[in-house]
Amino acid sequence: MANKLLVPLVAVAAVFAHFVFRPRLQFGDQRRAVYNHVPGTCRAVEGVVHGSEDIVRTRDGLAFISTGVRPAPVLTPDPWYLQGVGKILLFDLKNPGDAVRELKIEPEGKSEGLEPHGLSLYENQESGEIRLFVVNHHKDGDRIEIFRYIRQSAILRLIRSVQHPLLYNVNDVVAMGTDSFYATNDMYSVRPWVKRLERFLSPCWSNVVYYNGSDAFAAADGFAFANGINAPPSGNLVYVCDTGRQAVQVFQRLVDNRLQMEREIHLATSVDNVDVCPDTGDLWVGAHGSDFIRHMEDRRNPASSQVLRIQNSAEEYPEVTELYANDGRQLNGSSVAVVYNRRLLIGTVHDTLLYCDVTVPL
Repeated sequence: MANKLLVPLVAVAAVFAHFVFRPRLQFGDQRRAVYNHVPGTCRAVEGVVHGSEDIVRTRDGLAFISTGVRPAPVLTPDPWYLQGVGKILLFDLKNPGDAVRELKIEPEGKSEGLEPHGLSLYENQESGEIRLFVVNHHKDGDRIEIFRYIRQSAILRLIRSVQHPLLYNVNDVVAMGTDSFYATNDMYSVRPWVKRLERFLSPCWSNVVYYNGSDAFAAADGFAFANGINAPPSGNLVYVCDTGRQAVQVFQRLVDNRLQMEREIHLATSVDNVDVCPDTGDLWVGAHGSDFIRHMEDRRNPASSQVLRIQNSAEEYPEVTELYANDGRQLNGSSVAVVYNRRLLIGTVHDTLLYCDVTVPL
């Protein structure tokens, strides 16, 4: 009789462990030592105080930065984070001594209520046209804003705004054409209290959506928390950061634009955004520790930061190198890393922006 009762008790215990301890491991209760190191001389970029959540750069070193993203409703953040105003900033990696500047948005009024999150660039190598895709958590619902960058006057001119029922919890976007893109929905639920439950239970309902210029469909699903997304210039692969699984997933892009997973690169850290270097094909991943949740609730609690470079990401045995790590005394909650000619920018969710001259071998 005792043995018969033991089976259901073990089953209940297993379910309890899965739904309680696994999410706690993913989102906030781990403790690990951080070995502080930098790849060279680093300094904070003045003028960035409310985050630099995502960064994308042109081939010639112009870096576009999103700042002012508000905390997710599943958190109860320090009021400091709510003071931020959404902006798109520009930093010239060719002239890193120049100040960061805010880009003007046309037509007037479109910058009001802007809450930018993920970014992506589409560069037309023949015409020179640059389009910036911006995830905007607008008060009327998530949308993807597509801007044309006017280089002569440093203006972002809105071309179109894309809203769709499948774009409901958008985190990041990667442009695949002038009007087409993949975007990640990091959670399935839209109501704050249900989001709290979903984050706790981690049911893997997150997905990636493809928009072809007129309509959208789910291209891949089953993510614990689909976060950053990117693709090489060829467009044959798509990389997705699954924060819940602490891994970068490599997908093959099929002819119908659906995604088929090829492999998973486990990194044992809370991966956020991934950048693909157009020159080398290396992946640059911004990540932060599980202490980030506690930092969001009280800025006096530091949040660790980490930058990883992944070489040979499409092969069976990719090489992973940690280029930067800090326990929060220099940088809190890094989210993205972009490199250009041995110059490195490290962004954060709600902190500052770090610039480094890379002197270590690459």
